[in-house]
Amino acid sequence: MTPVRGLRHPRIRRYGAAMSARSNRRSRIVGSTAGAIVALVAMLFGATAPATAAQPDPIQRYVALGDSYAAGQGAGIPLDACLRSDAAYPVLLDAVPRINLLRQPACSGATISDVASTQLSQVNRGTTLVTLTVGGNDLGAGEVFAVCAPDPESFACATAVAEAQQLLASGVIGQELGGLLLAIAERAPNARIVVTDYPIPFVAGWSTLTDTVNAATAALDAQIAAAATGAAGAGANVHYTSLTLAYLGHQVGDVDPWLGSDQFDALTFLHPTTTGQGVYRDAILVAIG
Repeated sequence: MTPVRGLRHPRIRRYGAAMSARSNRRSRIVGSTAGAIVALVAMLFGATAPATAAQPDPIQRYVALGDSYAAGQGAGIPLDACLRSDAAYPVLLDAVPRINLLRQPACSGATISDVASTQLSQVNRGTTLVTLTVGGNDLGAGEVFAVCAPDPESFACATAVAEAQQLLASGVIGQELGGLLLAIAERAPNARIVVTDYPIPFVAGWSTLTDTVNAATAALDAQIAAAATGAAGAGANVHYTSLTLAYLGHQVGDVDPWLGSDQFDALTFLHPTTTGQGVYRDAILVAIG
């Protein structure tokens, strides 16, 4: 009988199907074996899956607290009653990529208690960066200079100096600042808190009065540093940044001071110039990496 073209014998069809099934099983076995070998090699030699693209650093949600140094007094035209200016270091930081200045309640004349009562509420759980410059008004070194400058030998000057020294000796400024730092950390648990100090304002040896103010400023800076260290030891994410060395060679009495040097200009005297504010910005950028 002559086979009809186009038709396959049943046994041939069965044989082909069996061959196909065996081929599929073989492919699965080979694939499974290959996968096991790849996994074994990865385990033995530490191979890893291809890395995904690195994610950019998150945007810093920033709040600036403090006194006239943080407000920018003397570095530009005052914008409001707090003497904030566009040259303030918080504004300069806001221009840095991935730093977003949300609020700047810093105000000229603010003390530690003022920050606690009127500015602290501006930070919250969404805040991821806080800067703080405060304590100068608690000590009142500028006021001591103002009292003493007309007559350093006067009774009023001696009294002002004695009161400042007594306040420093009590340690109360450091204690209050430490409490403020812990309060900031409690309200903003996700924030990095950068605490700055104050530059030593005058060239050493300029006068007995300016050396007295320098010594008081150095003692204040030491209490700020101790407060920051204590808060960090208590678990707060606090970083201390000193401006003492940064201003050397640019103090009042130097050729190119980064602090206002005209004692008759109350707006600018002993406050960072535009360049001085930039130095604060740079120091803070180093602190936050």
